[in-house]
Amino acid sequence: MSNANPTHSSASGWFMSSSAKVRYSTGALAYFAQGIPMGLLHIALPAWLATKGVPASEIASFLGIIMLPWAFKLLVGPLMDHFEFLPMGKRRPWVLGAQFGMVASLLALGLLDDPVAQIGLLTAIGFMINAFTATQDVAVDGMSIDLVPVEQEGRLNAFMSFGKSIGWAATSAVTGTMLVVFGIKATALVCGLGAAAVFIFLVMVRERHTERLLPWTRGEASPKNEPPPSFRQVFSDLNHILWSRASLIIMAIMFADGLVGGYGRAMMPIAAIDVFGFTTPQWSELNAVMGLAGAVVALGLGPLIDRFGAKAMMGLTILLTGIHAFTLAGTQEMWSNHTYVLVMMSTWVLLLPVIMVCALALAMSICTHGESATQFAVYMSVSNLGATAGSFFYGAVAGVTSWPQNYALKGLLVFLLLLAILMFRSHGHPEEMLEEDAA
Repeated sequence: MSNANPTHSSASGWFMSSSAKVRYSTGALAYFAQGIPMGLLHIALPAWLATKGVPASEIASFLGIIMLPWAFKLLVGPLMDHFEFLPMGKRRPWVLGAQFGMVASLLALGLLDDPVAQIGLLTAIGFMINAFTATQDVAVDGMSIDLVPVEQEGRLNAFMSFGKSIGWAATSAVTGTMLVVFGIKATALVCGLGAAAVFIFLVMVRERHTERLLPWTRGEASPKNEPPPSFRQVFSDLNHILWSRASLIIMAIMFADGLVGGYGRAMMPIAAIDVFGFTTPQWSELNAVMGLAGAVVALGLGPLIDRFGAKAMMGLTILLTGIHAFTLAGTQEMWSNHTYVLVMMSTWVLLLPVIMVCALALAMSICTHGESATQFAVYMSVSNLGATAGSFFYGAVAGVTSWPQNYALKGLLVFLLLLAILMFRSHGHPEEMLEEDAA
């Protein structure tokens, strides 16, 4: 095939390589789509299941299992690097495939007649949804690294963060009401259609000008895309980095941070319904409003992190989380006060994105230049594995502990995280820190 035809056929369209607006729009909408399963599966559904009398241990197990794909998403990266269809772009085929799988698996929730009685099938479909969502996340991140200039990475990350925040906030608010009023079938249809709208947009966007829009249309691989590396090459450079003292401490911090987050995400929806008297729509709307507020606060933390350091800011936010947990554990007599409960629950939701930004900044602070993408993916996978473990841990203790004890346990987990943070040395260039630890 000659070069003239593909170039001519691609003269008009949306191309990430040549348009910052297309890059920002693609990143924001792709992350908005990731927020749809989060709002439904991680916020609205657990609260709704609690109103239906599903035991806390089962809800915690549901959350722990459906989070597993995020813990092991690192394994997808080497597969994407090795198996490619370059005529449609280096990452775009994976993005489209994962997004289509997300649409299909969200619609599959509509096959459930009674999610409470079919909790095993609900968990299996939730696992599948998150498997496609985590794959889409890896593919979109890889596509961004390939195509976005360094000077635009900060703005792109801002668009992505807001896109995801709007996605899960809007979805949690809408599905929290829909589950109560219309049931799971209508809720699944709305979520599937939302993800399908993003899929249509992604179909229309190409990475580079010479590439095909669809497998059967004209186009050819861009010469800028290099042949895929071997699996050995992908992992060999990480060995001396990951097992250094500084890196091991970061992994301990990320695991403990995930443990605290997973424990809280399993416990709080159940507490909101069973203890504090929230309805499913009320809990979902609170998450939507305060989650967006937390995202705005988190974005404003950037200058403070640059000034005081990621370690100091994360230590401060985690300390506030521990104080929050121990305060709730020791003030059971005030749990009947609606204003007090609303403030405490709102504070917890507000802190979530703030802690996330601090944790990301701390992990990035140790990533070396040459292996930064894979190294950072390792730390995120460790954090997600901790979140899964935290959900399972809450499910294991929920049946034998009181609610004040549950909050006290959360405070103790925060204390362990603080100890790990104190062990981290935050000064020095990443390469220098890692080289000294390896020496």
